[in-house]
Amino acid sequence: MKRLHRFILASFIPPLLMTFFMVMFVLILQFLWRYIDDLVGKGLDFLVILELMVYAAANLVQMALPLAILLASIMTMGNLGEHNELLALKASGISLQRIIAPLFVVALLFSVGGFLFADKVLPYTNLKFSSLLFSVQKQRPELQIKPGVFYNGIQGYTIKVDKRDEKTGLLHNIIIYDHSKENGNNSITLADSGYLKMTKNEKYLILTLYDGHSYEDVKEKAGSGGRQLPFRSNSFSEQEVIFEMEGYGFNRSDENLFKNQAKMLNIKQLSITGDSLRLEQCRRIEDQLRRFFHSPNFVHGYELFQESPARRYAQHTDSLMRTYSAEQQYDVAAEALKQAREAKSAFANQIEELKYTNRLVNMNDVQWHLKFTYPFACLIFFLIGAPLGAIIRRGGFGTPFLVSLLVFLLYYVVSISFEKMAKDGAWDMVGAMWMSSFVTLPLGAFFMYMAAKEKSISYGKKPLAWIQSRIKKLRNSTK
Repeated sequence: MKRLHRFILASFIPPLLMTFFMVMFVLILQFLWRYIDDLVGKGLDFLVILELMVYAAANLVQMALPLAILLASIMTMGNLGEHNELLALKASGISLQRIIAPLFVVALLFSVGGFLFADKVLPYTNLKFSSLLFSVQKQRPELQIKPGVFYNGIQGYTIKVDKRDEKTGLLHNIIIYDHSKENGNNSITLADSGYLKMTKNEKYLILTLYDGHSYEDVKEKAGSGGRQLPFRSNSFSEQEVIFEMEGYGFNRSDENLFKNQAKMLNIKQLSITGDSLRLEQCRRIEDQLRRFFHSPNFVHGYELFQESPARRYAQHTDSLMRTYSAEQQYDVAAEALKQAREAKSAFANQIEELKYTNRLVNMNDVQWHLKFTYPFACLIFFLIGAPLGAIIRRGGFGTPFLVSLLVFLLYYVVSISFEKMAKDGAWDMVGAMWMSSFVTLPLGAFFMYMAAKEKSISYGKKPLAWIQSRIKKLRNSTK
């Protein structure tokens, strides 16, 4: 039996490692494709890019590990079935459960390792990755100006362009708001086109403008009443605007700016932070209710709310309004409408504040559950992959990869969809975060039953004939 276990493990571990590194390679390529605009053309040192890729790879482990276990288990059991080795083991009296028992132990060890990695290592790599990526994005601010978006990365200025020629770098329809004097939007520059370039020493950003106008509001000096004068306008055919870029070289950002985010915390820290956020949430709700009912729009509302929140304040408005003249009734109705609108506006603002607080709480809880769901997915995918490989009896890479991709897409789509609903508070937190496990776990039980009963999945003409007969019957019923 020990020799059998060693044989099965020797058939399982190499495909597992191979598929893990292969999936990691694909995910890293996807990461490079996503952040290619932030990395290219900034003169970054190779070691900085390599460091960023290492931290990104660590963040991708929890996604790659379940998929690698699924693919490796299908390949291993499929190879055993294709070469009739699985049939020989069953003929010798060894059940499927005993055959896959050592593989399950390996999957369990990887699941525990994934949990420890997510709790101990992942917060550190997330912190390093976020701070380093922020530093990389901040290095060349001229590359961050995107068409149709207001850019505030240069202190004291806001820049917007409508179009950018990717080949020549020419900017079209440029608007510059100057806030450097902290007087609001008193100075604005419009230009038909221009070029934006960084000096070689990366200390200055030079914006060359063509065919434009500049406008500036002028105020008299203090002591003269602060009377507003007409704005001053200048036209130009070519003009250079120089922005000082001190501190915009590649300087690593302070990691303390990111350390309190949910992704940078372990389970213990997430639990403490979650309790603090819930206490803050309750305090804000009480404060906002108190402010809302203490507003001038609710003279008697707060006292009645304290006595009984479910009690409604009743007033015979019809009989009261009859005591007023028509003009007084109009004034009363107008004032009531005004106060109702003010109360609605104030309440809407308070609701937005509560939504933000609720989202912080939900994001913290989501990260807490993710520490458990992805490691548990390793066991679920093994319970799906091992019996499924024994059923399809196809080794190699083609069929196992296709089946693994379909199962993983099902898990991933359900996970991402319900995770978003959990963050928005549209679904119960526990149900949303574990919904992907609830959906895929029955698949594992079903395939395990099929494999234990030595049943196979039909790929012949019967399913197609059954579908055609149903379509034909549906057509006849509609005639």
